[in-house]
Amino acid sequence: MLFLFAGCVSIDGGAVEVSWVVRTTDGRAINDCSCACPAIARVRLRLDPVGGGADACAGVASCEFSCGHQSGATSFTIPPGTYAISLVPVGAAGESLDTLAGGTCSAKSAIAPVVRTVEKGRLTQLDAIMIQAGCADACGRADNTKVCTR
Repeated sequence: MLFLFAGCVSIDGGAVEVSWVVRTTDGRAINDCSCACPAIARVRLRLDPVGGGADACAGVASCEFSCGHQSGATSFTIPPGTYAISLVPVGAAGESLDTLAGGTCSAKSAIAPVVRTVEKGRLTQLDAIMIQAGCADACGRADNTKVCTR
């Protein structure tokens, strides 16, 4: 008898699922990530071990998601452990936007890192996280009564 295992995934650790919304600092929705100032191309998970150590998502492709999807899940490769989990907005060139210094354009997670335990073979889910950014001029920066969109 022949058994086919279509759709099987390798389980070498745990997985993390996250969703997000992008809002201006005055609370308006940003419906198009390119309307954020600076424009957000991707969103990257940051998983800092609570006991110290390197970010478990550093350089891991499955930890980055298209900003416009507003959600993502890693593969089951995250080493088990307790992590301070946060989101990092990323620009088109791959730069972390949360490290930009002030000015009229800035983007960052609006909450402190969330502590969760990742277990092998289990999906760790986070509540939706808000990313705050400026609104680009072309998308209505000057009119704070409207959604930031093209």
